[in-house]
Formats: sequence, structure tokens, C-alpha cells
Amino acid sequence: MKNNFFFLFITFLYFNSLSQNIDKGRIYNNVKLKTDTTLSYAIYIPEKVSINNLLFVFFDPSGIGAYPINLYKNIAEQFGIILVGNNTSKNGMEFNVILSNYSKLMNELYSTYKIESKNVALWGFSGGAKAAMYCANNSKTINYCIYGGAYLPLQNPIESLGFNGVKDMNYKDLLSYDYSQEKVKNNNHLQIEFNGKHAWCDTITAVNAFRWFILKKMQHQEIKKNNAFISKCYTAFKKEFDNAMASKKYRGAYLIGKKTFLCLKDLYDLSALKTSVGALMNNPNLNKEMKAIELNYNKEITIKAGYQANYVAKDTSYWSSEIAKLIKNSKTDKSGINERLLGYLSLASYSYATQAFGQNNIAELEKILFIYQKSDPTNPEQALMRARLFILKKDVTQAKVCLQEAIQLGADKNRIENDAVLKAVYN
Repeated sequence: MKNNFFFLFITFLYFNSLSQNIDKGRIYNNVKLKTDTTLSYAIYIPEKVSINNLLFVFFDPSGIGAYPINLYKNIAEQFGIILVGNNTSKNGMEFNVILSNYSKLMNELYSTYKIESKNVALWGFSGGAKAAMYCANNSKTINYCIYGGAYLPLQNPIESLGFNGVKDMNYKDLLSYDYSQEKVKNNNHLQIEFNGKHAWCDTITAVNAFRWFILKKMQHQEIKKNNAFISKCYTAFKKEFDNAMASKKYRGAYLIGKKTFLCLKDLYDLSALKTSVGALMNNPNLNKEMKAIELNYNKEITIKAGYQANYVAKDTSYWSSEIAKLIKNSKTDKSGINERLLGYLSLASYSYATQAFGQNNIAELEKILFIYQKSDPTNPEQALMRARLFILKKDVTQAKVCLQEAIQLGADKNRIENDAVLKAVYN
């Protein structure tokens, strides 16, 4: 009898230790699932949570769920939306594995925090955007999804919001996706541009996601209509529109007008804005801006094709000069094309280097990583790859220098310590 009591007591302690005691207003980086302790998530519950327990689930490409939470927790506090970061989805994982891990995560979130699937929006960036959209397409219960930096086509009637950085190397791809959705008159899709690179969008831009989610819930009559909130959103959107017009950013004004219509349709009287946007559509300057974007689009395609053809053929002197020119031009370029081309070279270098490491091709790696470092010097990945190259060359001293550089640039120390090759040099 005593043995049975002892077993029951230990079992109680074990399961009680897995129960989540989450304080409001505090970020938890690594909360393990009760049903599978190999999986975890990050979470932030605002001090004042919305009545409906609205929830964003983040998909970070590196699997660091706390990263976007740290970025957006102050906005979450403002809007009362719970933030969860999925630690079990990252680049390189098979989609079916990501979906399986996601299903386990969501089942626990639903039961632990009394969340309903209709109150959840998935939000991913880059490879995480593709993972989020894949899960949204396959979960059958998610009706809201946000993406940035990359995409997978979403199935209707999922409401979707995209963030597209004009300096992102994938800008044109996301722009084409937006055009394709306009062409089929998909009013469940909205894409917002911001002046950024291939990264999670800045906090000023991210406010749009919080407004969009709440307004869409009101449009679908899933939460009670809040006229004060709606009016406040309209005032903010109208100010953005007027500022864009005053700055003669006609395409920007058009996009803001589109955002206002899609977010506030059936919620607010938009007749005055319709008149303003109608006049804008007849403005020849808008057409001029649209044509300039098309010309830049074609120019970028041509340059990228040349880079792809010349990547191996041209020597480091050529690439040093070409990259220096892109960096110089990027300082005054408002179109973002030079930043996007630098991003393209960075991504191409990562891809080529990964292949070259598989072949232990030192000569090729030296050239590839030269281009990688020059085109994206603040990226810790290029420093980590250079460390691996020096390890291949048995130059431990330079490998350590590169590892320290990677850490200074923001590389995760845990990743280094869990990598057998890098750990041997790091310690």
C-alpha cells in the first residue's frame, strides 16, 4: 500500500511540474509541452488580455519562438493579444514534421489556455512564413494567417495578410503573388509594403497586423463590433493616406486606400475615402509610378540572371567591385533594387556554400564565402561558414576568430555548443 502511495505521489509531482504557471507580462522562452517534453514554445500573456483570448502563433525560420515575441510584446500589451512562439519549426525541417509538431502544440494551447481555433492567427517570416501557411492550409481550423519574406499560396477562404519589405531580395516574388491575388479578386488577401530588408517587419508596420486581426474578426461577426476602435483605425489610416498624398507617394497612397477598404469594409462609412481614391486612380503620376516599378522589375530580373551566369565565372576582384557599387548605390536608391540584389547574392552564396561543404571543395568555398561576407557582412551565418572553412583548412586560430565574429553578430551560442565541428574549436 505504501509503495502504491509513493508511486502516486511521484506521479503527481511529475505531472504537476509540467503544468504551466504562466505569469502575465513576462516572456517565457522554453515552455515544454506536457504531452511531449521534446517540444516547446515561448509565450507572452499581456497584463490585459482581450475578452476573446485572441492569439498569434509565430513561426521563426530559426526556430527561436521568443524572437518575434520580444519584438512585438509591447504592441500585444496595447491590443491584448496573446503571443506564442513555436520553437519546433525551423528551416530545413520537413513540412509533415512541422505540421505534426504544430498539431501537438495547438492541442496543448487549446486545452491549457482555453483558446478557440477561430481566435488564432498564424504568423511566419521567411521559411517560417511557408511553414505557417502550410499549417494553415492543412489544419482545416485556422482562418487567419500572416506572412512575410516568403509565401506559399493559401487556400480560400483563409484571411491572409502579407508584409513585403521593399529591400527584401524576395520583394518581387511577393509582389507578383499580390498581383495574382488582385487578378482573381481575392478580397481575403492584403499585402502591406514597408521600407525594410529580409527580416521580421518593424514595430510600426507590425501594428497593422494587430489592427487587421481584430477588424477582420469584427467583419466576420466573431467578436463584438467596437465603434471606438473602428473609428480610431480609420483616423490612423486616413492620416497615412493624407501624408502619402502630401509627399507625392501616389502608389503608397493607393496601397493605404486598399488596406483601408479591406480592413474597414462593412464596419465604417468609407464614401469620402472612395472619392479620394477615385481621384487618385485618374492621376497620371500614379500610372507613372506603376510603370517605373515595372521597369525596375524587368531590370532586376536581367541583373539577377547575369549574376547567376557569372557567379562562378567571375573572379573575386569582379565581385568586390560589383558589391562595392551596389552598397554605394543603395545609400541613395529609393527603389530598393540595390539592397535586394545584395540580398540575392547573400542567399545565393549560402546555397552554393552549403553544396560546396558537402563536397569539401575548399577552393570553391573560399570564393563563395568571399562573396557572402562582402554582400552580407552583418549576417552571422557567413562568419560561421568561414569558421567551418578554416576548420577544413586546419587553421584553428582563424576559425576561432570567425566564431567570435559570429557571436558578436548575434549567432546563438547554444547552436555552436551543440555543433560537434564548431564546438571542438569554440571550447
